This record gives sequence, C-alpha cells and structure tokens, in this order.
Amino acid sequence: MTEQTIDKANDNGARLEQNPLSDREMEVARLLATGASNAEIARDLIISPHTVKVHVRNIFEKLTVSSRTEATMLLVQHGWLVVPGATHAEPPLAAPPPAPPPEPEPLANAPPLVLPWQRAVLGLLLVLALLAIGWPFWQAQARTSAPLLTDAGLRGSGAPSPSLDARWGAQSPLPVARSRHAVTRVENRIFVIGGEGETGLPLRRTDAWDIAANRWETHAPLPTPTSNLAAATLGNAIYVAGGTWDAVSTADVKPVFNPLLWRLDLATGAWESVGEIPVAVAGAALAADETTLYLVGGWDGTAMRDEIWSYTPAPAGAPPAAWLLVGRVAAPRAFLGAVVVNQQLYVVGGFDGQRELARADVYDLAAGRWRALPPMAAARSGFSLVYDGVAIVALGGGWLDTVTTHERFDPAIEVWSNFPSPLPGSWRHLGAASLDGKLFLLGGWSGDYLDANMQYQSTFRALLPVITGP
Repeated sequence: MTEQTIDKANDNGARLEQNPLSDREMEVARLLATGASNAEIARDLIISPHTVKVHVRNIFEKLTVSSRTEATMLLVQHGWLVVPGATHAEPPLAAPPPAPPPEPEPLANAPPLVLPWQRAVLGLLLVLALLAIGWPFWQAQARTSAPLLTDAGLRGSGAPSPSLDARWGAQSPLPVARSRHAVTRVENRIFVIGGEGETGLPLRRTDAWDIAANRWETHAPLPTPTSNLAAATLGNAIYVAGGTWDAVSTADVKPVFNPLLWRLDLATGAWESVGEIPVAVAGAALAADETTLYLVGGWDGTAMRDEIWSYTPAPAGAPPAAWLLVGRVAAPRAFLGAVVVNQQLYVVGGFDGQRELARADVYDLAAGRWRALPPMAAARSGFSLVYDGVAIVALGGGWLDTVTTHERFDPAIEVWSNFPSPLPGSWRHLGAASLDGKLFLLGGWSGDYLDANMQYQSTFRALLPVITGP
C-alpha cells in the first residue's frame, strides 16, 4: 500500500467520528478485506451479485474512498475492522523487469492467401450462385416466349383420358382437334372458329355444333387462317377480332397480326370485313351486350395492352362505326377473360408478360368506374370466361403452372368456389359457351391438341307447377 493511499485514508479517518456502515455493509466489508470477489461475497452472504455491488458502492460513498484497499485501511485504523495478520509494512521493492526476449528468426515468404485452384473453385461457386438466382426468371422467359402464340412443339405423352362424374358428360367431338380458337353461341348452336390445328398452323375452319341434335355442321371458312382470335355474338351476326395469321416468331420472322374486324352474317352465311380494330392484337377478349362489342387487352407483338374499346355497329346504309376508348384495365394483359352481365364488364385473369394473374375486376359501363373483386384461387391465362345465367365461370387455364380446377364466381355474394376438371392436367386455350345451366367446353390443349366437347351441369333449374284457384 503506498504512502499516498495511507495518507488519504488518514484524512478520511479524521473526518469520521463513528462507523457509518450498517451491519450488512460491515459483513460485506469483512469479506472485502479478505480479497473475496463480488461473486464469492454473494455466495457467502446468500445474496445476489447485484446486491453486493450496491453494498460496495454504499461503503465507498459513506467512507469517502474509491477502492477496496482504502476502505479496509480506514476501517482497520478506526478499529471497526480487525484483519488477522494485517501490518502496515511497506511492500518490498519491485523486482527489476526481465530482459526482453531475443528477436525471432525472420519467417520465410508466406504462400498467397488464395491459391489458383481456390480461385477457380470460388469462381465456379459464384457462377452457380448467379445461375440459382437467375434460373427462375430465365425459366419463366423460356416457358413464356416460345408458346406465347402457339402450342406447336409442346407435345408430351398425348392427350389425357377424361374422368367423368355425374355432372360431366362427353358430346360429339370436334371435327378437327384444335386450340387457340374462338367460340361463341347463337341460339342452339355453338360456333368454333379458326384456331391452331395439329400441324401447328392457323385454321380457316368454321364449324357449328347443333346442341339439340348433337351434330356438327361446316360453315363458310374465315377469310384468312387465324389463331389466337376472339369472337362474340351481337344481334344476328358473329364478330371476330384480332388474332395471328402466322404464329411463327423468330429473330427473322415475326408473327403477322390480324388488324381486321370480321363479321359472319348468319342470314347469308358469308364472312366480310367491317373495318379495322384500333390495335392489331392477339389473345384479346371480346365481349358483347345487347348493342355493343367490347375489345379488352391483348398483345400487339411488343407489349401487353390495357385498353377497353367499344364498337357499336352502324345501321344499314350509315357510315362505318368508329371504335371508342371507354376505359383501361388495371394491369396490361392478354389471354384474359371478359364477359358483360347487366351492364357490368367483368375482367378476370390473364398473362401480363411475366406471370399469370388471379385478379378479378368489374367495370361499370354506365358509370365508367372500376371495382376490385376477390381474386380467383388460382392464377389463370388462356382460359374461357362465361356467364351461365347465375354465376360467372372461369374454365381452364394453367399456362405456367398446372391448374386442375375450374372456378365459379357468384355475383350476389362475390365469392369464388372451384370444382374439379375432368382432365388430370392443365386445360388451356379452350373455348366455352353456356346454355340452360349447362357449360360446353370445346377443344384446347392438354398435352396435345384436343377435339374434346365436354358438357358440365353448372346449375339446376326446376320448373315449379303453377297452382291456380278453383
């Protein structure tokens, strides 16, 4: 203990007349004098180390000291603490410091931190990491670029066999297997127009299925072979818009888009051009109410479109009608579904160039206002959207991911529900129509081009007897 420490303790002692420490603090001080640590003091006194720290701080403050040694000396000088064997002898002189160790021998040149083979391994690992990060994007690009306008070259194990239950039934198959065609109903006949045949080339065929007779009829062919087209019935005519005349798309050959609006006059049975559509697109949706056609979305060869165009045919002898831009969908897309119900245009699903969509929206044609609806359970594109008189039904789809169900939307309660498909895999680029609570699904792609003509009992309508009075 130095003279300075002893002098400071003497000064403190001169100011103290009686022991300021409590009994517990003295117990702590006695253990401090033995050199015990806080943990050892806590163990001996059966208190927590934190409580020991508090007592030590209080001891220092009451004795006006800053170390354990000063506290011990002050307590010993006043006789408040007896430390057996304690003396006031000066500590022995410190021994001289030891001689410094000899300088070590210089080390040989160390090898490089990273050897050449290690650099090669690190480079390979970096490349693999980049591939792992970019693979989902590149895979999506590979999956969506080639089949955007054609199903040719995608044949797998062949078309699957359907599994039918009580609500599903098979009708007379299409005369020609096809996908990417247009379907619309006129009274008791369903027209199947154009599309892509088993050779992978667009078709001119126009076939009609007589629902009551379960018989196919051949009608006038399209002016030009066309696939990825859209059709709707308005009055006594069928209208066809957009599509591609050649689905080939390579670095040297670009697809040729149909810029025309065609009309099939059911009275004459002949096709005619009634002008051009605003933008030549493929994969658009065409819907109709009592007076007007609505062309929605589509792909123009460069970008997905978001426009909603309306077209009201002019009366006979009047100047050609013009297309009007009436709105835009929430997200640009193609291969979507659209249907008009009670002046409400429902727009569902589609492909935005990167992914399939599950979203659903409704556009009030009178008010010009959008409203978001609950999304479908599964994202879909390349599907068919129809109204069965009670509900809106999304049939097929599953372009990037397998979809094995169809979905039904009830406008009254705005809830989607699904029901199983008769095919085990995705069923896309099909056409569909409805009549008297039945849905008719025709053609499409599911491992191969399909000639399927499937019927589903969507709703049941019972005729109740009319009871008259006596």
